[in-house]
Amino acid sequence: MYKGMYVAVTGALSAQKKLDTIANNLANINTAGFKGDRLIFESYLSKSDKGVGASTAGPGELAVGNMRHAEYVVTDQGYSDFSQGAIRVTGNPMDAAINGKGFFSVMTYSGERYSRSGEFSIGPTGELTLGEGNLVLSDQDQPIHVSDGMVHIDEEGNVWVKGGATLPVGGDGSSMNSVHGLHVGRLKMVDLKEPYSLSKEGNGMYRADNPEDVFMAQNVSIKQGALESSNVNMIGEMTQMIKGQRLFDTFQKAIQANDQMTTQLILQVGKP
Repeated sequence: MYKGMYVAVTGALSAQKKLDTIANNLANINTAGFKGDRLIFESYLSKSDKGVGASTAGPGELAVGNMRHAEYVVTDQGYSDFSQGAIRVTGNPMDAAINGKGFFSVMTYSGERYSRSGEFSIGPTGELTLGEGNLVLSDQDQPIHVSDGMVHIDEEGNVWVKGGATLPVGGDGSSMNSVHGLHVGRLKMVDLKEPYSLSKEGNGMYRADNPEDVFMAQNVSIKQGALESSNVNMIGEMTQMIKGQRLFDTFQKAIQANDQMTTQLILQVGKP
């Protein structure tokens, strides 16, 4: 009797977790560079006591004792879908989108982190920043100083600055000049071995669980004045939300039915 209740409860909890994940995906549908989360569910059989009925079954046979098992639902793990999102033109020269597999590298108070968002800004001391004042790193692992000049980012991630206050010699130690101004560094773009060993930390930031998996990104290009949109499909997520809500309602009804049967059993036991 109680096994049925427990099975329904685990199913309802799993369905609720799926709904929470979908809600978070929908809430970030307009967040630049956001990657949708997915859950993996699995079931397992509870252990039964050895004894009568717990006979050993031959190939293709089902032991009688196994009929006493209850199948529970658990959330095995979650993962992020890192497929490319659509690139949306913004016209803001401080925006940059990665086309291909890779991440921008930034330095935070907690160490190096990675992001697909390219909503750059200029910090109070003239460095290129991302998010809450996190320093955008160059391929030399140095901050990129752009002062208050006009910023140009080419397809290879090179950052050029024209005008503004006095700039230090290029962020990579060079003094290259072009029609776009002074070369102050090249964006550090990294990739990881798949499946990605990354953990979300909020604000579009990821932490590498295994730093040895990180390497310089290949075959990527940068589009200035654009941002990568979230890869969340609103219609698909809404469909999954409806299915998840129906599944939750089903488990809830099963819990109520088991509760009613238990109540009836208690009331009937002991009656003459």
